[in-house]
Amino acid sequence: MDRNAPLKIYEQPLNERIRACLRLDHLFARIDHHLTSNSRDDTLCTVLLLLEAADVLSRIDIKRELIKELERQQARLMNVPDSPGVDRDKLNALLDQQNGLIKALHGYHAQPGAHLKNHELLNAVRQRASIPGALCEFDIPGLHYWLGLPEHERREDIDTWLEPFADIRQANELVISLIRNSVDTMSVVADEGFLQQSIESATPYQLLRVMIDEDTDSYPEISAGKHRFTVRFMTLDRENGHPRQVHEDIEFRLALCRL
Repeated sequence: MDRNAPLKIYEQPLNERIRACLRLDHLFARIDHHLTSNSRDDTLCTVLLLLEAADVLSRIDIKRELIKELERQQARLMNVPDSPGVDRDKLNALLDQQNGLIKALHGYHAQPGAHLKNHELLNAVRQRASIPGALCEFDIPGLHYWLGLPEHERREDIDTWLEPFADIRQANELVISLIRNSVDTMSVVADEGFLQQSIESATPYQLLRVMIDEDTDSYPEISAGKHRFTVRFMTLDRENGHPRQVHEDIEFRLALCRL
């Protein structure tokens, strides 16, 4: 496997906290993508993704979970200043960043995303969005009036709706980044497309990452429990959507992340 080749990355969270963090990360990345365009369709996608993010935040106390994870990571990092090769300036800057985010999250007294529930138009969009085809002009004329406003006015509203998520998003990105970069990858082989490996139950692994060459004509299905994980490589029948297991050896890179 060429370590310099472009890679496709598949991730499997190993606890509920990281599962929620990855979902938020995915939603905010999609918001960023749609914000690069000023079309009505991209603006509508941005609004729908914002409402999804608010729903994710309402189902778990993400503020508390992020504070716990930041404090846990900070405690681990404070034990490494004297390790060989540690850049103390970068480490201190990271610890300061964590302190700032912990303080900001403690100062956030409202439920993240609650500000969107006080907006009548957004509430109407939320209620109709789950009904197939129910965002037509005759369903919510106010939405289509708003989508027809000049781009700078729509963007001003979206920035206003996004701003209360800023600290949550920054903390989430830092938590995930540190976990993703906590270990080096290792080269492994899935014999006949299948790998099963034990996990040390005493080690609090948080994230499993599988990296394959972009031109690999298969994808991994990952499952994990407390004691082991499996990676099964599959191909997809595009005609009927049916997955089939690959029966050939596949080399890939693996990272079991923890911090």
